[in-house]
Amino acid sequence: MRAKVITVLVGIALTLAAAAGVVRVIGDGLPTGTRWPSVETDVKFHQLSDLTEADVVFLGSSITEAAIDPVVLVEESGIDSAFNSGIPFSTPFSNEWWLNQVVLSSLRPELVVIGLTPWSGGAGVSGDPLLPGLRSAPSTEKAHWSALVERAGLLSEWDTRSTEDRTRDFITDLGHQTGYYDRSIDDAQPLDLSFGPSVMPQDEADAVGRMIERLTVEGIETMVLIEPGRYPGDDGSFDYDHYIESILTHAEDWAVPVVDTFHMDWERDMFADLAHFNRRGTEEFTSYIARTIDGLWVDEIGQPAANAADIA
Repeated sequence: MRAKVITVLVGIALTLAAAAGVVRVIGDGLPTGTRWPSVETDVKFHQLSDLTEADVVFLGSSITEAAIDPVVLVEESGIDSAFNSGIPFSTPFSNEWWLNQVVLSSLRPELVVIGLTPWSGGAGVSGDPLLPGLRSAPSTEKAHWSALVERAGLLSEWDTRSTEDRTRDFITDLGHQTGYYDRSIDDAQPLDLSFGPSVMPQDEADAVGRMIERLTVEGIETMVLIEPGRYPGDDGSFDYDHYIESILTHAEDWAVPVVDTFHMDWERDMFADLAHFNRRGTEEFTSYIARTIDGLWVDEIGQPAANAADIA
């Protein structure tokens, strides 16, 4: 019996050693090992770590991530550089962490645009789907051999992680998500959105207020962007008008410009689904944001227009 146990243990050890050897030899071909909670947070952490400057940085959900192309923004505005750090499933709580711990650790932009969804899940900080993973994320990507040891089954998860790596191909060097470009709203599946109350929760408003306060202390201008969309579609269960009114009420305390793009009449064929723009939508929306920023910051960023309401 003892001999059999030893044989099994030796076999396991040899298998692990062989696997580790394979990882060392073909490590660059393996799916990336990471503890970041999503592909986007992983990719954009490394992009921001390598970025030396960006006049404008965008925060927000996947809606902002897909809607704004920094390349188009620079081409059509007086801005010299920009980065889209929007991440799917983010809330004001995860965006606050992301701003403080990642964005401002790498950059000192002149303007930060904070994207807000025109709804809330109402789950509070404890229900933020990204925050726990962000807080526990490493400061550097794990080595491949470490990923093998700590993530038992890396090789068995090849298909899943390869899919994640393919997702990386849709994220541009400046953080814009292009995966929705060639999609049509006519082919889209219904969105599974979880709605909270039809008012912006105070704790979310407080998180936005803390971001604005931090940026003000750093000498950075702020603009709040209410993200676009065509939801709820046929489902009228959520009062978007009332929710956005509550955002505008909080904005009186924030004392920064708020641009409501949800209530703008974006054409249906500009959307890949009820929330995300396709290629045409991205180009037209980014062009609008370029004009908006030029209207708010005359001549150069940091000189706000006298009346932000004149930007329409």
